[in-house]
Amino acid sequence: MKIVILFAMAFFSFIPSKKDFVINFGNAEGRTRDWVMISDNVMGGVTQSKLQYTENSMVLNGTLSLDNYGGFSSVKTNFNTFDLSGYDGVKIRYKSTGQKFAFTLEDSKNWTMPNYKGAFSSSDSNTWEEATIFFKDFKQYQIGEPTGKKLTTAVLKNIVRLGIITTEKKEGPFSIEVESIEFITSCK
Repeated sequence: MKIVILFAMAFFSFIPSKKDFVINFGNAEGRTRDWVMISDNVMGGVTQSKLQYTENSMVLNGTLSLDNYGGFSSVKTNFNTFDLSGYDGVKIRYKSTGQKFAFTLEDSKNWTMPNYKGAFSSSDSNTWEEATIFFKDFKQYQIGEPTGKKLTTAVLKNIVRLGIITTEKKEGPFSIEVESIEFITSCK
């Protein structure tokens, strides 16, 4: 009986508690390069944006315009299924210059339904930084307006799209270069 218990303990100690979920961007083999750009042009805005991939990163840049009620640019995954309920947050490795962004989570394909944003910003140095955003700090928005609601575990089980969006609503040039996105648990 002791042998069976010891075997079971040894077997289960080698099973990882949660699989790592890391998205690495770029043109290098094995890296992701299938995110899409969505800007205020979809609703009549005139922001100019460009998405490109380098060897090891994804770059979104352009010029934000507030004309025609515009003022945003974003990159998003294609619709998929993501169960993020086993994670506590997200870590983003990026560089930019003094701008505000948010990591976004959507649980509906309907753009009028609420989505969730976790804010992060950059220093003025344009050097590589890491932002860690815990899901408990994400806030719900509906068509750009905060609802006052928080992200729940039930929503995290049914995410259909991930993204990064500009949030500053400030006219002028912008740029963000993202090397990786990692979903984390509290112990990391």
